[in-house]
Parts: sequence; C-alpha cells; structure tokens
Amino acid sequence: MIKKIFVAMACVIAFAHCSTSKISIRKEALLQVKTIAVMPFTSTVADGKATRESTETFRGAMVASGFKVVEREKIDRILKEKELAQTGLIENKVLEAGSFLGAEATMLGEVIAHDLKSEVVEHELPAEGPNAYDLKLDKRNGTFFKRGDKWFKKERHDTYQFQLVVRLISNIDSQTILTVQNEYPVRTLTDDSISMGPANLDRYRAQVLAQMAKDIEKAIAEARK
Repeated sequence: MIKKIFVAMACVIAFAHCSTSKISIRKEALLQVKTIAVMPFTSTVADGKATRESTETFRGAMVASGFKVVEREKIDRILKEKELAQTGLIENKVLEAGSFLGAEATMLGEVIAHDLKSEVVEHELPAEGPNAYDLKLDKRNGTFFKRGDKWFKKERHDTYQFQLVVRLISNIDSQTILTVQNEYPVRTLTDDSISMGPANLDRYRAQVLAQMAKDIEKAIAEARK
C-alpha cells in the first residue's frame, strides 16, 4: 500500500494543469531517468481489473514517452521472490526491487476512488407544469407527476467516481520525481446527458485513463524541452 499519496515538493520545476490531470514534475530529476519499473498499482476500493488497466495504461504512456520500461515478467518475479506479492507493496521494499531491476525510478499508483451511484431525484416545476407534449411522451415512464397542486419531475442521476494517484520515485535518493492525478474525479449525468455519457463504470474509467495518458505524455515532452 502506498503510504504517502501526494508529496509536497519544494523543488517543483514544472507544474502543469492539463485537461483532466494535475501533474507535478521535477524536470532535472526526470531528465536523469532512462529506465522505469512500473509496479502493479494498488487499491482498497477497486477490483483487480481496474488496477491492472490503470497499470497498463501508465506502462504504455511511459513507453510512448521514450522510457525503457522493465518487463512485467521480471517485476512479477522479483515481487514474488521478495514475498511482496503476498504481503503488499511496502514502499521502501518496492524501491529496492526497482533498483535491483536496473531502473533509475519506480512508478507506484493507487486507485483511491472507484464507484457508480444511480439515484432518482425530484424537481418541482414552474406553476404551469409540463406542457401537453411532455405529458404525452411521459405516459410510460412517469417522469412527471402531481402532488397536490404542484407538478414535479423525476430525474435519474448517474454519478461516476474514479481517481488515480501515480508517483514516479527516484531509486537513487527516494525523492518524488513526478506525480499525477485526475483533477476531476466525479462526473454526474442526468436524463438529458446519460445517453451521451459512458455506458458503465468500466467505460468511464477507460475514458479517464486514456486522457490521463495523453496528459502525462504531453507534460513529459514539455519538461524535456
């Protein structure tokens, strides 16, 4: 388990607010990194599918950014040898494993929010209530109803939550080189927008991860200029 999710850094050279991600980078430290060990991401709120997809997304982003990434098989083997796969990813032990694998830095990630809640809420309508056309369309689902002399509308709300915090840590001095997390972890869709949104939590997570990958690749490219 990652003990410290977000570390305050006095020497932050670049601080980028991308479209969906908040990213901090120590530029000079990043430039010293050639090989990265991307450890399996962890979570106490999400299942294995979510953590695996998150891990693989960032593994791909590091490859796309030009880093050499340690093979998954080597990481799995060393974690098993050090019995970390069973006892949990203790940070200092994981950094030792990353260093042993020849990486200058180790990437750790944790899914800290992963949920979908659906609810039906009621809104009071203006005094005139819905028009005749709305009422005609409403015969089956009962969206509009009257309570006393007032009209109300039922509306479904789907609230998606997904937040991922990722850190790249130096295997030389144990200092944080890079942090990234999605800045807007909650998205609520109503009846009017549900059809335009993700079909389920897996799809929402995939959309967020894809954007985070683009954000981190862009931030790394800018840090190298």
